[in-house]
Amino acid sequence: MTTISADSPNAAALRTILHGRRAVRSYTSTAVDRETIDELIADAVSAPSAINRQPWAFAVFQGAALLDRFGREAAGHLEQLHAILTPEARARMAEPNAIFHGASTLVVICATSNDRQAAEDCCLAAENFMLAAHALGLGTCPIGSAREWLELPETRARLGLGALVPVFPIVVGYPAAVPPAPGRNAPVVLRPDVR
Repeated sequence: MTTISADSPNAAALRTILHGRRAVRSYTSTAVDRETIDELIADAVSAPSAINRQPWAFAVFQGAALLDRFGREAAGHLEQLHAILTPEARARMAEPNAIFHGASTLVVICATSNDRQAAEDCCLAAENFMLAAHALGLGTCPIGSAREWLELPETRARLGLGALVPVFPIVVGYPAAVPPAPGRNAPVVLRPDVR
């Protein structure tokens, strides 16, 4: 196994990628080409998975008009589902691009089974996908608010997901603006003296 010192160029480059990734919520109209999406998926599947089951599938939807329609449907579902939304939240849901932020590509990482570890493994693949996208100068944003809409049987059937379980929807595109780094809380680290 190759060892990398903490001050090596590789370690510095990795830290730049890890600490530089942001949830991008504003995209240009330039579409990400299919080959780049395929490269990102290849990077995603290098993630670890329990017993190497690799329990993931990737549903790719492209086109600004399509994502706009999906966003309106997802927002409508959220409004019905959460009747207690505040007036401010309702106003945000009514804005154009409220759900998918104007991106023209949506990748939904789906679990291929309901195995106990499958969803967590999909999340590991999602992190690889987002970090690889950032390294290429692309922006990404996890879209948890779309998951309830994606899980509807009628949505899954219409989108061709079949028995797949939508776990991690991500939009990807060329950032129109990159937000500043949010603050991070100090991690809670336990070092119990157990004997």
